[in-house]
This record gives sequence, structure tokens and C-alpha cells, in this order.
Amino acid sequence: MFDIDRYFEHLGYTGGRERSADNLRELHKKHMMTVPFDNSRNAPKGLAIWDDVDAGVDAFHEALIVEGRGGICHEHSGLFRGALLELGYDVSIVSAGVRGANDQFGPDLEHMMNVVRLDGEQWLVDVGFAGPSFIEPVRISPEVQSQYGFDYRVVESGDYLVLERRTRAKDWHAVYRFTLTERKLTEWKAIASGENDDPVWHWAGEMIAAGTLIYGRAYDNGQLLLVGRRYLRAEDGQEHVRVLAKTDEYQAVIRNVLLQDA
Repeated sequence: MFDIDRYFEHLGYTGGRERSADNLRELHKKHMMTVPFDNSRNAPKGLAIWDDVDAGVDAFHEALIVEGRGGICHEHSGLFRGALLELGYDVSIVSAGVRGANDQFGPDLEHMMNVVRLDGEQWLVDVGFAGPSFIEPVRISPEVQSQYGFDYRVVESGDYLVLERRTRAKDWHAVYRFTLTERKLTEWKAIASGENDDPVWHWAGEMIAAGTLIYGRAYDNGQLLLVGRRYLRAEDGQEHVRVLAKTDEYQAVIRNVLLQDA
């Protein structure tokens, strides 16, 4: 069963429980620092990663908090959404298509996150994106918002809103695009069951099934991301990337990201 006290204890969250932007920011950051992204259990599943999308907050709490494992987007999103709903926040599920290496966006249901409406503003809340992205929620606004040396904004592009990020050394680039259309978990279940026969999903599933492992976690002023052997550390507005050729170094980084050797 989901236990918000145990969840807070696991995160080391001692902030208030009233609805506020400050509490939302702190809780978001604590989750990202404490519960890692880890697709190693799901990488071989292909489109079957969506089979348990509706497993519920109790199941996600058991896996990520009680068992102390990392998870993927819908597990993180579902757990965090359950906590916010218990605290009385106004939360909805939205989806995004992630920008790929070719600068093209994936399908609209490629990624799951949440939107929180609070004091007349809308906040993009996403604790389940491997990154690098943002550590604290981002207001859905074209106004530039800075976090730990990185800048963020949400701009309109045709029928979509696009989350953009900027390092100190580079211009703006898109992270993903989304709409504010509220999504239902049954939409992802349709993908898992094959009812959604968009060939893009088959291509994406094959890529996932190829076994690329992804690990990610935030720390106090930055983020760690390991995609295959490519290791990225984002800190103070800068990104440092290297390839981990040695197996012992690769394993050490995984342990660090998963908080097993931090």
C-alpha cells in the first residue's frame, strides 16, 4: 500500500504538506535525487513496457520505495502523481514526443509526465525523464527560468508546446514537445495490446528491445545520465560527456547513479 510517510522518509523530505510552489519544487527535487531512472528491468520488453502502466500507485510504491529500485517514466510519474493527489494538488497526465538525435520528435505518447495547476499557473512536473532535463518543476511559460546554471522555457510551435533547455555554451535546443491534452492510461494500454498499429511504435519497440540500458539521477546541483556507455554529467550550466570503455568504470558509474556506491 502507498504510504506517503514512508515515501517522504525514503526521500528525506521534511518540508510542508500544504500546496505551494516551494513545496512542489522541493519534493520534485528530492524525488529526482533519491529515486533513479533505471530501464534495465524493462529494456527487453519492447512495447510491453506499457503492460503495467495502470498498475497503480501501490505497485509503484512497492517497487521504487519499499524495494528501493529505479524505474521508468510511467512508474515515476504514477508514484509522484499519487503523492501529489494525496496532498491535494490539481494534477493531470500529459504525454510528450522526445527529440531524437536527428532533431525529429518521437510519437506523442512516447513519454509520460504530469501537469500541476497551482495558484493560477501551470507547472510541468516530470520526475521520470532520464535527462538531462530539469530538477525542479518548470512553469509552462515562455519566460526564461534558470536552475543550477541551466535555462528553461516552454514555447509554442504549431499545435505543440516545446520544452527548451540551454546550457552556458550552447543555444536553445528542444527536449520534447507536448500538448496540454489530458491523457488516459488506456491510451498506453492500447499500444501494449497492439490496438495502436502506428509503425513508429514498432520501430521504437525494436530500439528498446535492442537492449540499450539507461540510468539517470539528479544530485544537488546537477544530473547524471548513462546511455549505453555514454556518460553525461550536467552541472553548473555545463555538460561533460565521455565514453566508459572500461567495464569496471562502467559498473562503478552504474552503482553511483543507482545510489549503491554514492
